Amino acid sequence: MKVKKGDYGYLNNRKKKALIGVFAMIALGLAVFIIGLFLNKMSNRNIFSVIAVLFVLPGAKFLVRFIVTFPYHSMDMKIYEKIKKHTDEKMELYSDMIITSSEKIMYLGFIAVGNKCVVALLGNEKQEIEYIRKYLSNGVRNWGEGYKVKIFEDEKSFLKEIDSIKTEDVNEEEERNVKSYLLSLVV
Repeated sequence: MKVKKGDYGYLNNRKKKALIGVFAMIALGLAVFIIGLFLNKMSNRNIFSVIAVLFVLPGAKFLVRFIVTFPYHSMDMKIYEKIKKHTDEKMELYSDMIITSSEKIMYLGFIAVGNKCVVALLGNEKQEIEYIRKYLSNGVRNWGEGYKVKIFEDEKSFLKEIDSIKTEDVNEEEERNVKSYLLSLVV
């Protein structure tokens, strides 16, 4: 089963795939280089050496992906299930959201979207809530009118906010655009 952006376990899956990608590019690059050596009488001055060096580019991309996600971990499954029970009918729940801006890397453990609200729970407490709120608010404003963005540090306040949201009629296309925007931010 493929784990998509916003699904629980996406972060751990992403790290695993990035690490596999790094080792695969190293192995392929070395294999091409060694084949080139044997085909050209142990001379490294051949097209195979150039091709082997080109494997560094995707390898570096995988390595950067791994380095960015390494310090962060998926939230506990029990917490996910608990929050999922609160959001089932009225909101869509996204998990493992690492968002990058030009200035910061932000980790949100959970984001609940629906009923003109975006409610997020920080993945770790050493982040600037105001910066994250402003960053998300500015982006969401481009895709949906009248959306409220709230960020919480603790699970209890997060769940209390979700429970207080009332179901209302919303423009489905606008809500789909907001959800799509939020998923597009994920590394």
